[in-house]
Amino acid sequence: MAGASSLECRSSVAGIIGEENVTSDPARLASYFASRHEPTGLVAACPAETEEVQRIVEHCNASAVPLFTTYDKYFPEEVISQTGVLLDFHRMNRIERIDSKNLCVHVQRGVTFEQLEEALEPEGLTALVPAAARTNSVVCYAVSRGMNLAAAKYPEVQASNMKVVLQDGRIHLTGGHAISEETSDWKEDGGPNLSKWYLGSDDIFGLVVRASIWIYPRFEGRSFEGYGFSDSGEALGLVKELPRLDLTAECLVMNRAALAARLDVGEESLPPWTLVVGIEAFRELADYRSRKVHEAVEAAGGSVLGADLQTGLAAVMQRPWYIENGAWTSYHTLFKRVPEFETILTRQMQQAAIASESVGRTYIAHGLGRAVCCQYDFSGSGGEGAFVEDLEIELAGAGALYDRPQGRLAEHIYGTVPAYVSQIKRIKDTMDERRIFNPGRPVKEV
Repeated sequence: MAGASSLECRSSVAGIIGEENVTSDPARLASYFASRHEPTGLVAACPAETEEVQRIVEHCNASAVPLFTTYDKYFPEEVISQTGVLLDFHRMNRIERIDSKNLCVHVQRGVTFEQLEEALEPEGLTALVPAAARTNSVVCYAVSRGMNLAAAKYPEVQASNMKVVLQDGRIHLTGGHAISEETSDWKEDGGPNLSKWYLGSDDIFGLVVRASIWIYPRFEGRSFEGYGFSDSGEALGLVKELPRLDLTAECLVMNRAALAARLDVGEESLPPWTLVVGIEAFRELADYRSRKVHEAVEAAGGSVLGADLQTGLAAVMQRPWYIENGAWTSYHTLFKRVPEFETILTRQMQQAAIASESVGRTYIAHGLGRAVCCQYDFSGSGGEGAFVEDLEIELAGAGALYDRPQGRLAEHIYGTVPAYVSQIKRIKDTMDERRIFNPGRPVKEV
């Protein structure tokens, strides 16, 4: 390692959290990587308390030992060849407090979506459902600004009041918790907003170990409705317009391949395109919104899906959407630019001999219909690895917004904005001068 051997580091970390919670076994370390390659210079540590994280950070800072974390299920492949400590937060899985009056819940980093929903259901509360999670950690997904299915109604960022371990082991409490953890859950800092440094930053400035997550009432008038369309144009038009009329919480359209994968059914029973609408409100208002949606769909030529498909849709819309493979990409854009980016996608698929109908396509409205999140699933179509990377780079070059680029895409995007990288580096110099937090991210220059 940079300042200490693997053996020395392992011994020190084991002294902090216990021998049973540390491993340097290559076979066990391989489980932290999608490729299952066996690292030889890493140590994995599973702390259970913030104080243990602080002590590990203090040790690594003093010894100049890199610390690696991830907001995803797997660590980036480039970490395999590194030396340092992998932090696994699954033991930090305590729901510290459910504040039903102020509609927020304070959770540690290891709390899962399933665990949180189980705790919230008796309270008549719920959290937003992720639309593209590469992790089951509520905090990691929220802090990475992950897309939610109900983004048409609710803002993308659902986390605030973070507890962050800094390079010297001290704690930075963000938002209203900087004043009081007991009485204040205000989302923003009271002056220059330093909290936002940690959103989407992959722990390069400090390690987020807890956050306040926004929660919501479970409305009596809650329903999900699916409508079939023969082409995408009319369906996408409704995905744009229905949220602008404040009729929907979730509003998205999927092609046959995407819906079949979600429902785990054969494609032959599905329409070419399906509009999915989630409605929530008090009963009378929910009924009104449902009628208005039906009228708009009928005018656009859509038809109601069968009862079995409706039941399946309602089930999948209320549980997390996980991304299990690398043959997938997602970007944000304006509705009017979707055809332009679809042209790029079509050309790339033709060159790679990928059948258009084999690619799952999902378009999710967000920001009250101001923009759309375009998701493409190439699993099983042959579009993997370099194909996805090349596609992302071309789409980004044409103006598609990737809000958390990784790997080659990050190098490409940040290479076009050197002033932005310079600012990140300046903050990094202040927050992590020894470069122990995820060195090399988001780009090697930082």
